[in-house]
Amino acid sequence: MKPLGFIGFRVDDRMIHGIVATQWVPSMHATRAMVIDDAASTNEVMRSSMKMATPAGVALSVIDHQKAVTNISNNKYANQRVFCVFRTIESAYELFKAGVEIPQLNLGDVTQNTGETTVLGKTVRVNNDEKRMLKEMRDAGVKITVKFSINDDEVDVSSLLD
Repeated sequence: MKPLGFIGFRVDDRMIHGIVATQWVPSMHATRAMVIDDAASTNEVMRSSMKMATPAGVALSVIDHQKAVTNISNNKYANQRVFCVFRTIESAYELFKAGVEIPQLNLGDVTQNTGETTVLGKTVRVNNDEKRMLKEMRDAGVKITVKFSINDDEVDVSSLLD
């Protein structure tokens, strides 16, 4: 299903924070910042801190995967400009597996991995499971990129997943 109204998809383990709030959301002219994360959707402290970081005049949704799939399939955001952030690659993969088309996935900050990882960029390290998920998404036509800041060059990392 095509996610009407969505203008970008990003994985950032900090979700809504400085760079997303001050660079990505404004430069994309987003009217809504959306975090799709099951744990954050029920954590009032996380929700409140992200609300404080969200630019004035921009709506914020912090929802779980099921609600996201339901709302997207009902075209709830069709008349908006939604910038979507996932805390993990697995979260993006779950939405993808639910049938939501993600034309491009920007990996902005994926730094919490330890052990055996593949470095895709200065702020992106993926483990073998994440690499498998990204490869499946890539093979289905999703462009996988790394771009930390809006001013950085976009790097297509699809070939690094093999």
